[in-house]
Amino acid sequence: MKTQNLYFNILLCVFIFYGCSPKEPIQVYVSVEGNDEADGSIEAPFASLPQAIDAIRSLRDAGNENPAIVFLREGRHQLKETLVLGIEDGDPSPIQNNKPDKPGAGTLEGPAYLTIQGYPGENPILSSGIPVEGWQLATDDLSDLTEAAKGKVWVADIPASLDKFYTLYDGSGRLNRARADGFVPLKSGDKKTLYFPKGKLKNWDNLQDVELNIRPSRAWMINMLPLESVDEENGIAKTSVSATYEIGPLAGWVHTKDGNSAWIENTMDALDEAGEWVINSKTRKIYLWPANPAEDGSPYGILAPATSELIRVEGKIDYDGLTDRPVQGITFKGITFSHADRRAWTNDEDQIGWGMQHDWDMFDRPTALLRFRGAENCQVIECTFTQSGGSGVRFDLFAQRNRVEDSEFAYLGEAGILLSGYGPGTKDVNHHNDIINNHIHHFSQITWHSPGIWAWQSGHNHIANNFLHHSGYAGILITNRVTPNRKPGGEGGKTVRHQEITQEDKNEGDEHYEDWKKREKYNHSRHNLVEYNEITDAVQLLSDGNCIYVSGAGTGNIIRYNYLHDNLEESMPAPIRCDDDQHETFIYGNVLYNNFGFSAGIASKGVNDIINNFIVAPRVAPFSGYLSFEWVPVPGSKIYHNIIIAHPDGGNANNERPRRDQITGLPNLEDTKMDSNLYFHPTDPNWMVAHFERMRAVGNEKASLFGDPKFIDPAKGDFGFQDGSPALKLGIEQLDVSKMGLKD
Repeated sequence: MKTQNLYFNILLCVFIFYGCSPKEPIQVYVSVEGNDEADGSIEAPFASLPQAIDAIRSLRDAGNENPAIVFLREGRHQLKETLVLGIEDGDPSPIQNNKPDKPGAGTLEGPAYLTIQGYPGENPILSSGIPVEGWQLATDDLSDLTEAAKGKVWVADIPASLDKFYTLYDGSGRLNRARADGFVPLKSGDKKTLYFPKGKLKNWDNLQDVELNIRPSRAWMINMLPLESVDEENGIAKTSVSATYEIGPLAGWVHTKDGNSAWIENTMDALDEAGEWVINSKTRKIYLWPANPAEDGSPYGILAPATSELIRVEGKIDYDGLTDRPVQGITFKGITFSHADRRAWTNDEDQIGWGMQHDWDMFDRPTALLRFRGAENCQVIECTFTQSGGSGVRFDLFAQRNRVEDSEFAYLGEAGILLSGYGPGTKDVNHHNDIINNHIHHFSQITWHSPGIWAWQSGHNHIANNFLHHSGYAGILITNRVTPNRKPGGEGGKTVRHQEITQEDKNEGDEHYEDWKKREKYNHSRHNLVEYNEITDAVQLLSDGNCIYVSGAGTGNIIRYNYLHDNLEESMPAPIRCDDDQHETFIYGNVLYNNFGFSAGIASKGVNDIINNFIVAPRVAPFSGYLSFEWVPVPGSKIYHNIIIAHPDGGNANNERPRRDQITGLPNLEDTKMDSNLYFHPTDPNWMVAHFERMRAVGNEKASLFGDPKFIDPAKGDFGFQDGSPALKLGIEQLDVSKMGLKD
């Protein structure tokens, strides 16, 4: 407290000396060249951000309620632990609780009560990286050291303040942990049992640090599981944490890069390339083959992360009750966030039942560089999130009227931006946020299933003009997919607020429209507006992913005016997909160009409307159709004004796809409202004859046409119509992809 009073007295003297008006913002400066005895002025800046926050808190305690700005100067500002900003750091004004009339945050009240920003023209970096020093060349007789690595590997002690970490960095970015050659499990075990080919695993001396990376019998995810024991003779290994599914081979249709679905990381015998490293927490040693060595060959600028989150903005969370009190009015601007760790799975109690969707992330956990846990009217503007083991930003539990805008998310181990409300129940407090004009790329680099943007149990958000590319799996997710009757041990089962759900509604029923209507009130990912985004190079590592994916969410989600192009991996089912238990989604005005896909366009499992979308230059003739209606009845779905240009090999324009061996509850095109669509095949003028005959017999497709839409120049992104296009006759809206993606 004496230190805080000292800060207050120093700052007060500075304000008096410079003649600052009491109504002007408090301005505090932080420099990597500052010191603990400074006064926080631009001439004598503080040495650390926590020091500046303490000083501002002292002023608040003394009654100063003016807005405050912390300016971070050039350089790497180290945080040795998570900096927590609470209610006392935010705006004390009464909470407005005024919801905007449309999706998004609306007009945010300003100025921010507390702003942490980069000094104009400079690039401050917030980092949890602890320098690793004292490197010595490792001896060649080191156990398990490969011939290729001898004479090149250096060793240093783990920094005294750290125990274990899962990522490591140099001046160029994140370094790869040593990775062994891949393999396929010999047969299926349970969730903790791996049957491995001879020689692939052994009892390493740092077994407690070794992780099994495994795609556990499913196309859509990957797990990183610590090993507990290895029986080399019988080829059986046990993990200390359960996988999401049984540990076994993948189905034959599942896409892999090299035919393998499992590998081991963090062993000396896998350290065989420059830039790789191994940790042994038992001996407290780090081994590294430097990729960017000093002149003497030694590593330099090596950083080990101290935490998985740098800053947490945290309100008063009444988890079991109805009323949370959020932090208000905090803005981050012009800052780079970097060098946080991946949050590893270490025990079943912390993991089982706490997953979001298929354990694609963990519910209410510190997995992002910047985390808001109970926040309103907060902003992230012109920031960069890069070179880190986890995600960029997440908004957990209560999150309303917040904004992430004009920021970059790049080279992240996990996701870009997460909006994660409470699990299924009646507490619906994560909504009306803006995710606008962000560049999100090369994410999901460690945890392959992590998305670019994800609204899970979060609604009424505006997700617009973002550019997403180079993902391991999906681009944008709008989901819940945790049903009210889920048992605690099931996926997401512990997130369910069972006390808020009637017993009648816990009877799950079928994934049909009428049963979904009973569950919808607990599915809070509703009325999201996803528009004017551009997505390319998606689903590069896993299978069964999509550019935009909506599943098990609520009503009224709108997917419109998005440009999804050049997604060339054969593993994608469809660029846009309404998956299990999804209804009342409006898919309008999207341009799908040059994509692979089981369905080269849009897949719909449910009653959803598909209107005025262009499917152009598909890479393959899809076996599931350009528009694929799957597994469940689709009565009343509206299919109007779409343009579908077939691959030269044909394929069904509109397909009814049942489950394997399904004979009842089938999707039926005759139950839809389908008309005024334009179809074209470059060489087969009879491509749509049978479809038209069938549909017109029941009153559908009466105005639809077969003909060349005469786009101006799709290869150059011009999807306007030339004179004489039959699309003009049908009243199809022309789509301008120059408005989709990042704004200048």
